[in-house]
Amino acid sequence: MKKRIFIGSSSEQLSILNEIVDLLGSDVECIPWTDAFTLNKSGLDSLIKQTRLADFSILIATKDDLTKQRGESLTKPRDNVIFEFGLFLGAAGAEKCYLIAEEDADLPSDLDGITVAKFSRTTGQYNSLDKIVESIAVQIEKSSEMSQLGLLPSTALAIGYYNSFLKRVCEELHTTESIEIEGKKMKVKSFKIDVIIPESLDDNGVGNFTTLYNKKHGLSKATTSSNPAIRGARGYPFHFKIDPPDANQDNPIDIHLSDIPSTLSTIVESLKLYLPTNLVGQDFDLDYLEKRELENFAKVLKYLISRNVATREYIAVHSDASLA
Repeated sequence: MKKRIFIGSSSEQLSILNEIVDLLGSDVECIPWTDAFTLNKSGLDSLIKQTRLADFSILIATKDDLTKQRGESLTKPRDNVIFEFGLFLGAAGAEKCYLIAEEDADLPSDLDGITVAKFSRTTGQYNSLDKIVESIAVQIEKSSEMSQLGLLPSTALAIGYYNSFLKRVCEELHTTESIEIEGKKMKVKSFKIDVIIPESLDDNGVGNFTTLYNKKHGLSKATTSSNPAIRGARGYPFHFKIDPPDANQDNPIDIHLSDIPSTLSTIVESLKLYLPTNLVGQDFDLDYLEKRELENFAKVLKYLISRNVATREYIAVHSDASLA
């Protein structure tokens, strides 16, 4: 999934903006400010929407305006560029918002002490535009591998799902070495857990997908065996199949567990609040945010699984699952 990058500049510096788009290449989706404004909407409303849709932003501060300050002539960036930098910085954080400033451009004193990427228009310099953009591209790639808490819930949902379900199921199976099927306890020799993340969500979240997926793959209901030695312990429900299907169930069995996180349904309701619409039809912006949330959920989950010996070798996360 390509990352979206909003790029802002003054209208006089579109040539620099286009050069940055070319330097970033086709691995990302660039949204120049010229494509960001919606008809019949205020400029501020359109920019706020972009702060929600963009994964990263780059603002280009060039020497556009000649001003006098305390008797001294200064060349300053256009006010709207500095405003947009603050807007995106506040919305996404310093790790996802970059200011590229032309050498000797007079910047607000609030940025004193902060390392700002300053570029030279002279090619071949250590800080030529192509080298500055290359360093930002590297930072974007590194940041893309990380997750953070935000207004949308996928990071928190993944943490909760892992701690309250996946980890506990693994711990109980390691401890009790058994499951319960229709009230009958069966010994488990080995187990694997597949976490299935659908390629998209419908208005019912994952409810219908779960029903159809389990039916298609012939998965049966079971629970982990509750441990009476642990106060408050309970069995955790899941769907499973036995490998191989004709194994003698009087002996310890190898089981393959599958779970489609029902907590993913929360994303649907969150997006409706985050980017409301009164129109009927496909909304590509909502589709993008949904895809981004599902991708981030999987990324966080894989990281948490890899950090615990009880889950590391026992759980696999499968993204973009479909019923086809």
